[in-house]
Amino acid sequence: MPQLSDDDIKSLIADGDVFAISIDTAVFDGKQKTFHNAVLQRLDQFHQRDVGVVFVDIIAQEMKSHLRDDAIEAQRALKKALRSHNKRWRRETSNGEAADLLINADATEFARAEFDAFRQHVNGDEIAAGETPDAVMKVFDRYFAGSPPFGAADKRKSEFPDAFALLRLEALADEEGRKLICVSPDNGWLDFASQSDHLICVPRLEDALALFNAADQHVADAIVERWRQSEGGDFIEDISRAFEYRLDDLDFDIDGHADILFEAEPLSAALQYVLPDKIGPPTVIAVDGETVTFTVRVDALVGFEALFSFYVTDSVDRDDVGLGSEEAYVERTLSFELTITADRSLEDRPEFHEVEVAKKRFEVDFGYVEAFPNEDPTHEKY
Repeated sequence: MPQLSDDDIKSLIADGDVFAISIDTAVFDGKQKTFHNAVLQRLDQFHQRDVGVVFVDIIAQEMKSHLRDDAIEAQRALKKALRSHNKRWRRETSNGEAADLLINADATEFARAEFDAFRQHVNGDEIAAGETPDAVMKVFDRYFAGSPPFGAADKRKSEFPDAFALLRLEALADEEGRKLICVSPDNGWLDFASQSDHLICVPRLEDALALFNAADQHVADAIVERWRQSEGGDFIEDISRAFEYRLDDLDFDIDGHADILFEAEPLSAALQYVLPDKIGPPTVIAVDGETVTFTVRVDALVGFEALFSFYVTDSVDRDDVGLGSEEAYVERTLSFELTITADRSLEDRPEFHEVEVAKKRFEVDFGYVEAFPNEDPTHEKY
């Protein structure tokens, strides 16, 4: 549809003119390729409304294949790490270890089970892209005309799944005689929807969910404002615990430089504090009788610790010769996305029921790392 304002879309929702919502693969990828992401999980709210959650089979297959590929890569990395560990420690692999660690588990089956569980959780329906009348002819007409979602010639071939999916969603909305909200940051989806009489494309899932929950925006605004003004309280502890849980699981990349060769590995990451003046505006993504769920971006100071192991390469046989190691610590300010479920009541202090810090991989610059900081330069070795 032509560009609509948020108020226009809210009016369509209020009037019952929006019958379904659907997401693109790019939305799943942006949520770290996990169906357990807190924002994706809140698609479950629509079964309480007269709004369906629709997955086009070709998009569902893409999401599953992306999850499968990530799972396979994780298995490969684990196998490599275990081989190196066992060799270094002269350790024999124990019976049942591969099964316990899921090293040889079927990644395709894992991805399918994850998607099926997610679809059931959100009461989603899967529809077949091939059921679009004259689908192939319509897709190729768009392909050769360079019409959305097909863009520049060198990228057109990668847009075929999107074309089939969008035509199926448009046909479904046409049959229903109402509007369908599709969520995607992809320009092809946005351009296609702008020319459609039935599709409305919103780039971010959080913003799409907010359109259905605008009535409680003032509640989230008030909660976040109290958070900004607070210097303590139980809800601050809730935030800290959520960061502690996430940072314990944080595997960060390390950048830095030294006078000799080194390898580096993460040791720890710990929250120092959230910057009160860097707490962004909240986006309400779900409400029920007693709680409101919203996302909010914050900047936080985090302390990172890493181990730098130094070595030189022997000029004769090219073996690496270890020279010792040093631990290094830096503090960096980073942005995080939080999903918070809190009481709607504003009579008392904010009561947080659940706080999740979204997974995100970071590169931490440790700057210059001195190889031997405790060595006495006046000491002479004979």
